[in-house]
Amino acid sequence: LDKTAKLNTVHAGETIKLGGMSVEFIRMNHSIPDACAIAVTFVLTSAQAGTGRTAFAADPAVVSIDPVSVKSATGSVDIRITAPLHGSDLPILVLAHGAALNRSDYRPFVEGIARAGYIVIQPDFPDASDHGLPRSTPAPADNWRIRHETVAWIGANLSDVLQPALDLAKRADLTRTAVAGHSFGGHTAVLAMGAQVTGATTQPATAYRAALLLAPPGNWDGLTAEWKARAEYLKVDWSPMRGPTLMINGTADVGPMSDAGPQWHDDGFHLATQNICLMHVKGAGHYLGGIDSALRSPFGDTTAA
Repeated sequence: LDKTAKLNTVHAGETIKLGGMSVEFIRMNHSIPDACAIAVTFVLTSAQAGTGRTAFAADPAVVSIDPVSVKSATGSVDIRITAPLHGSDLPILVLAHGAALNRSDYRPFVEGIARAGYIVIQPDFPDASDHGLPRSTPAPADNWRIRHETVAWIGANLSDVLQPALDLAKRADLTRTAVAGHSFGGHTAVLAMGAQVTGATTQPATAYRAALLLAPPGNWDGLTAEWKARAEYLKVDWSPMRGPTLMINGTADVGPMSDAGPQWHDDGFHLATQNICLMHVKGAGHYLGGIDSALRSPFGDTTAA
């Protein structure tokens, strides 16, 4: 190697530039004399070809603002906002939490999305836990509707929602907004995209251009008798739902709501009529291999097989 490659001497404490990377050599204690650790800093760029927009960078530095309290059409809502510390023309993802979770959940997923250049908005809903503890009062019977109306209001009032959060209102691209939901939040997201609860009428949230469904509930027909009595709102007509939509389900996602097995969560893919794709994560349970805390059950769900 010493005859075919050009060798350069570096010293501890020195930083060199290699294209878009910087490499810092840090002195460390080791059995090998004069050993150094190497810290590599790099920025990934993704050009928006043909859009006329400035390219944005994947920024390892993110910041969260919590709580941001806003007055929505459904009342006062506490929101958590996570975003890159730098960058402009940032797209927006509104994330609806699952039943009895809250705006502080999904940290690994949310921070990963923010590092990729997105602003992530996480509202609390009436069923949200209180710092991880169950609320003292049950959620109202129309909780599913309040969830939908809250997400729809946020999509229509993004400037107001982002205004208290540093300079994000100026750094956001309000024309590129998507909605995501996990579990019960997936039901919230499909209503935002135009699906309808049978016997009820909701208005689609037209601000959202795409949806991400993470382990959403299947249809009412596949519920147990107990859950059929409790969850009439899962009688969903998926046919009006617009896309594009990506559904991600785990092949080991079984729970108390249905005896139909993991494929129950795929119902919406089969019932929707346009622009929907389905992805399976082999061996993953309801938290898809780690979108939330490592403490989430079932055991092993944080590492997909």
